Amino acid sequence: GLNGARTSYFHQSIGGYHAAKPAGMQDLFDFHIYRNNLRVLNMLNVKYIIQQDEEGKKFAITNPEVNGNAWFIERLIEVQSTDEEIKALDSLDVVNEAVVNTVDFSQIDEFNFPKDSLASITLKEYKPNHLTYRTNNNNNGLAVFSEMYYPGDWKAYIDGKSVDHFKVNYVLRAMNIPSGEHTVEFKFEPKVIETGSKITLASSILMIILFLGGGVFSIFSLRKKKEG
Repeated sequence: GLNGARTSYFHQSIGGYHAAKPAGMQDLFDFHIYRNNLRVLNMLNVKYIIQQDEEGKKFAITNPEVNGNAWFIERLIEVQSTDEEIKALDSLDVVNEAVVNTVDFSQIDEFNFPKDSLASITLKEYKPNHLTYRTNNNNNGLAVFSEMYYPGDWKAYIDGKSVDHFKVNYVLRAMNIPSGEHTVEFKFEPKVIETGSKITLASSILMIILFLGGGVFSIFSLRKKKEG
């Protein structure tokens, strides 16, 4: 169930229990999912919905309107608060539109994007800490990714070059992608691990220096004894 301690094997799930459930996801449940807002399920890439018959038997139905892993949109809708952002999901056309809080992301100055009917964006590789997409678009576009937005530790790249991404639809990621074919990546690169790696490297170098210094000192002392 949505709040059960058990969830599906080998499948991602928006349900399940966790004492530290992300607040944004809990808000989506409270404001939209419990109220059967299918648009929100579509943007969360919910392909299957588990239901229960009169006898208590569970069965899965397919969601034919799911958005997929990522998609290009036509319009960004500007709001000025998180309350306005989550309320906008009531009537948002999640296939063609996205809503952004420009108080948090004031650098955004483009809100309309010509949509190429043949444009595509495909998830090529999925790992918990590394996502790889392939895009093809005749126009510059804005892509929405059905992944939770976590500022700071998740880094975005286009063709290996670091780029910015931002939050839309209260919880999801979005990124400007230039025309043509590109490889888009999200990598989980937490600062604490980067700092720890630098400390480990510095410690290793220091140990090597001390080891070599001790060896040189021993050789020098041995030579002095022989000369004496």
